[in-house]
Formats: sequence, C-alpha cells, structure tokens
Amino acid sequence: MTGAEVVIPAEIHTVVNLWPASNSVMLCMGAGDKLVGTTAFTKKLFWSQKVYPGIVDVPVATDNVEELLTLSPDLIITPQQKTAETLRAAGLPAICLMFSDYDTMKQAFTILGQAFGGEYIEKAAKWSDLVDQNTARVQAAVGSIPEDKKPVVYYIQGQSNQGLYATFSANSIMEDWTEVSGGIFASTLLNLSGTTASAEDVLALNPDVVIIGGPAQHELYEELMAAEEWKGINAVKNGRVYTNPNGLFPWERFGMESALQILFAASVIHPDLFQVDMVSEVQDFYKEFVGIELTKEEAQNMIKGYGPKGEDYT
Repeated sequence: MTGAEVVIPAEIHTVVNLWPASNSVMLCMGAGDKLVGTTAFTKKLFWSQKVYPGIVDVPVATDNVEELLTLSPDLIITPQQKTAETLRAAGLPAICLMFSDYDTMKQAFTILGQAFGGEYIEKAAKWSDLVDQNTARVQAAVGSIPEDKKPVVYYIQGQSNQGLYATFSANSIMEDWTEVSGGIFASTLLNLSGTTASAEDVLALNPDVVIIGGPAQHELYEELMAAEEWKGINAVKNGRVYTNPNGLFPWERFGMESALQILFAASVIHPDLFQVDMVSEVQDFYKEFVGIELTKEEAQNMIKGYGPKGEDYT
C-alpha cells in the first residue's frame, strides 16, 4: 500500500499478521490456517473462535525481529510502513497493508488476494463488487435526500470503554458509510481530526442518530441512556440510539464485514426509506466468503453486537 516492491514466496503457507483488522480479513477469507502469529485482540473475539477454532492456539506475535526470524514466516503483514521497512531490512518478507476507507480496503484486499493466490483473488474481487452493489442499493433509496433533511449521526467508538466522547475523525470510513446512507457525520461538522470530541460540542450538535460500535458498545449504551446531559438530545428522545453489529471485527470500522455496514447504517439512519433483512444478508455473506452457514440466532446475535451464543464482551 506504500508503493514498495516486495519479493515473497510464490506459495504462502505461513503468515504473521500484526494488525487485528487484517487478521479479521484473513479469517473471513477462510485463510486462518495460514496464521502462525496473530494479535491478542483477534484471539479473544468470540467470532474469531467460531470461524477458526484454531485461533486460540496461534501465538500472539510482535514486530520483534529476532522473534520473527525464529518463526520464519512466508509473509508478514503490518499496518505500519516503518515496521515493514525495518523487517525487510532484516531479510523478512513484510508488506504494509494499511487501509482506512472503502477505496483503500479494496486495494489492500486485492493485494492480499494476489499474495495468497487462487480462490483468494476471487474472494477479494467479489468483496469489492459487493461494496459497490450495496452502495448502489442504498443510494437508490436515499440518494436524493436534500442536505437540510439529512440527520446528524454521532458515532461512539467502543473498542474499549473510553467514554461517550470517544469517536472517530472526519475523512474516515465512518464518514463514508454515514454519507452513503444519507446522514451527516458529526465529526465532519466538528472538523474533528482526532478521536476525542468535547461533550459541549457534541451536545450542541444535538445529534439525531447515535451509533455505538465495538466490544464495549453495550456498556456505553447503558451509560449514555443513563446520562442526564443526554436526556434532551434528539437521538435519545426519539429512541434512535443504536448498537452496531460486531463480528470478526466491528462492522463500522474495517474488515470484510464492513460491506454489510452500508446496509445496516442505511436501515437505522433512514428506516422509513430503506428496509433490509439483515439476518439473511449476514447468512448469505458468511456462506459466500467464510464458507459456513450461520443459524438465524447466530446472525441475530452478530447484528446485536454479541458473540455466536449471545456472549457479551462487557
């Protein structure tokens, strides 16, 4: 993703992946058995264990050169350009696959598919097509909404509980799916470049919709609904505070499941204009890309932000 040319083996059997988002892509592509080094976040996710039970036995890896030389993987994946350069200087086959929005995800997944070859090339191409198809479906329903009729959408990121004002910056994937779905991303209105907003600024916007993502979403939902300062905010008064689906990775962030986020976001931002059977969408997606059939209950649990059996990360 940085333009570097990297020599790797023609066949990739062993991979150390140093980024949780990219690990989720490998699991979603059905390439979990290639992992010989992963992240602690990936190992603890209930859906990782459902899709690839062997993940619990894959060691947590770091960017330590000596450790990686001992593992001698066919490929190392990192989101950091400097890390990739350092590892390559030590003779290790490292590539930077950083992505931050749908366009860069398409590029990164294409590169990953090419690295793995065969069916993975096809899956990467199908995923890119699915993003385009879902975008077109949503735009057909909400694309003509005037700017002054679009609701303000505030996003709370719950990778861990960092409070109600931990969000994401403008010019991010969150802005992408909000705008495609006919909303206005609060961080854009705030010109936010970091990941923390002030309570005063957010409440002054009086957001119409709140979407809470990540493993800590249910805990944050309870905090918001109990917070005195939020009781008069449109999203709370009108019952429009939502938790976000959470699978191999939080849908609203990165990973292959983000193709489904476009549909989910439109269904909660404009429920009057866009309706979708998310359970069927999840089941079809998992059968197509992961190669497993989920029950309706499992799909419903994912949509509600829980594990396959209803496990809560809180």
